[in-house]
Amino acid sequence: MPQNKPRILLVTPSAPFPPTNGGMLRIVSLVQALKDDFDFSLLTFTHSSGERKFTEAAKLIALEGLFKEIHSVPKETVITDPRACPPLPRIARDWFSPAMAAAVMELSPAYDILHVEFLQMAFYVRYSGAPVSFFTEHDLGHLSLFSSYFREWTGLRRFAEIPEWLRVRAYHSAVCAEYKRIVVLTDYDRRLLAKKTPAGKLVLVKTGTNLARFPFRAPLREHLAAPLVYVGHYPHFPNEDAALWFCRRVFPLITRSLPGTKLILAGSQPSPAIEALAVPGGPVSVTGEVPDINEYLSRSSVFVAPVRLGFGIKGKVLEAFSAGIPVVATSLVARGIPEARPGEHLLVADTPKDFAAAVARLKTDFPLYERMALAARALAEKHYSWKDLALELARAYSAAVGGEAKP
Repeated sequence: MPQNKPRILLVTPSAPFPPTNGGMLRIVSLVQALKDDFDFSLLTFTHSSGERKFTEAAKLIALEGLFKEIHSVPKETVITDPRACPPLPRIARDWFSPAMAAAVMELSPAYDILHVEFLQMAFYVRYSGAPVSFFTEHDLGHLSLFSSYFREWTGLRRFAEIPEWLRVRAYHSAVCAEYKRIVVLTDYDRRLLAKKTPAGKLVLVKTGTNLARFPFRAPLREHLAAPLVYVGHYPHFPNEDAALWFCRRVFPLITRSLPGTKLILAGSQPSPAIEALAVPGGPVSVTGEVPDINEYLSRSSVFVAPVRLGFGIKGKVLEAFSAGIPVVATSLVARGIPEARPGEHLLVADTPKDFAAAVARLKTDFPLYERMALAARALAEKHYSWKDLALELARAYSAAVGGEAKP
C-alpha cells in the first residue's frame, strides 16, 4: 500500500448512496476499487432541512468507509435568482451555490486532484486550487438536440429550447477547455468529443459490473415463461421515455403474440407516468426502489433496454449480462458496448415491430436463449470487471499527478 497516496477531492451533486442509478453506482464502484491506492474525499450537496435532513445524514455515515473525509454543503444554498448567478446555462445555474464555490476554494488546494462528476457541476473547476483537475462526462446527449436526455428538449418543445441548447454546448466547450483530463465512458463518446477537445485530454474508463454481486443464473426452459424486466432511475428522462415507449408501442405487440406475458418495471423514483402503467390486475408491475435488483433479475425471462435518448453505456445491461439474463436493446444501447455482437450477446431492434419480434424470438427459442446467456456472461467477465476497468483511471491519476501526461 502506498505510503503517500495521492489525495483526490471528488465533487458530486448529491451523496452517492444508496447507488440506485448508474452514475452513482459507477462513482462508488471506482472509489471502492481504488481506495487502497488513493485517498478519496467527498464534497457534495445535502439537504439540511425537513425530513430529508436525517436521511441525507445517514447517507454520509454510510459512505464513511469509502472516503477519508466527507464535506457537505446545504443544497438550500443554491441561488434561485438567475440574476445573482454567473452566466451559466440552466443545467448549471440550478446548481450554483456560493457556499459550494467557497468550499471548493477552501478545500481543493490541499488535494492533488479535483475530480468533478456530471456536467451540471463542471463549472466548479473555476474555483479550484488543486494542481490537477478531472471531469467525468457521463452523458454527451446534450450535444444533440434530437438525442438529448433533457425532458424539455423533446417534441415541438425542442425548437423553443434551441437558444438554451446553444448555451449548453458553449458551456460544455468552455469547461472542457479548463480541465486537465476528461473521463469518458465509451469509445464512441471519446471519438465524438475528440472532434472538439484535444485527444490527449481524454481518458476512457468504461462502466463495469460487479460480477460477484450479479451471479450467473444458469438458463432453464422454465425461465422462458417468466416476466420481462426493465430497470431504471426514472427521474433521468431517458429511462422514463424508454419505459413509456416500450409499454405503449412494443408491449401490446408482445402480448398479442404471447398472451399472458408480464412486465416488471423496477428501479428508483418512478414518475407518475410510470406508476400509472401499473393497473391493478394488469400485466405491468412497478416496484419502486428495491434493496437488491437481483431479486427481479433472477425471476425474469428477458431484460429489455428500449432506451432511445442520450449517450454512454448502460450499466443495467451489463448487470443483466453478468446475471445471464438475455437482452433485447436498441442500437443506441448496443453502441455503448462495442464488444457485444448482435445475435450472439444480445438482440438489437429499434422499431416496435422488430423489438417485439426479438423478445418473442428469445422467449420461444431456448437454444438461442441459452447460448446468449452464456456468451453475455463471458463477455462481462472478459471486458467489464470493475477491478480491471478501474486500472485505467488509476493510471490516469498517477500520470497526471506525476507530470507524465501533458494537458
